[in-house]
Amino acid sequence: MFSVDSHLHVNFNGMSSRDIINYMDKDRIDLCWLLTWEEVNPGHWEYKHLSVQSVYDAYLLYPSRIVAFYAPDPHIEQASSQLEYWYNKGIRGCGELKATLNWNSEEMKPFLKTVEKLKLPLVFHMEESRYCNIPYSDAIFDKMLFYALRTERKIYQIPKFVLNLLIKNYAPLKGRAKSYFFPGYMLDFGSLESSLKYYPNVNFVAHGIMFWKHISNDAGNCSEVLPKGPINGEGVIWRLLNEYPNLYADLSAQSGFNALTRDPRNARKFLSLFENKILYGTDNLIKGQREFLNSLRLEKSTYNKIYGENACKIIGV
Repeated sequence: MFSVDSHLHVNFNGMSSRDIINYMDKDRIDLCWLLTWEEVNPGHWEYKHLSVQSVYDAYLLYPSRIVAFYAPDPHIEQASSQLEYWYNKGIRGCGELKATLNWNSEEMKPFLKTVEKLKLPLVFHMEESRYCNIPYSDAIFDKMLFYALRTERKIYQIPKFVLNLLIKNYAPLKGRAKSYFFPGYMLDFGSLESSLKYYPNVNFVAHGIMFWKHISNDAGNCSEVLPKGPINGEGVIWRLLNEYPNLYADLSAQSGFNALTRDPRNARKFLSLFENKILYGTDNLIKGQREFLNSLRLEKSTYNKIYGENACKIIGV
């Protein structure tokens, strides 16, 4: 079985290009899609700039194992020309698109036309707008904690989960916070659907908290970022995946993993129904996705499609 991880980043969550290859060898992954994250005015406080140059350098080191992707921020005037420039250098996909835009925004029109012209798959991240409270203090130790959390670095080799526990329980930080408004990424489902109709030759690959939250029909009434418990009816993504042959979804990150593990019986039904539309991916979060998927005992042909065939079809490998 040819296997693909369709959602990875270099220099993210502590993974260098060599670390990525080591992970792929260990998990018998033949190929990966390596994605950027570039915003001119970052909407999220946890933004980490993942440049196209770093992706391209990794691709040059391991051209037989890496498919290079690039998504410039559509806010910049040169987004389309930049995408074409890197396409001519070997980029073969557009992603990860994380922009504080609506799909019908004026900036998106020339950008999507370029994606269509170059015949690139488009990996995008959907996330709801919301107010966020960030614990904050002027103390040097507190600043060190936040620096470590935001840059994915370790302080004296202290793992990130320990830092998270410290920041939640460290007394001087309790009750002290800065509030800011996160405008969200690639909103909303209505404008997404209009893009799916208008660009039928573009293969859209969905990912992110907002997308996977709507696997359940009650997502609109749920304030949790990562909802728990059984799926309550078929959410909007069931209809979109069913009606639009150019919409796909990757299972990466905590959002994809949570959408499946919160209701294994529903996961088996969902993956079997959309076996031709689902791509395996991790987003550098390796926490037993394969073990869980294998425990569902799907058909062998379904596993073949999810683990690699669908990604290969989209990318033309």
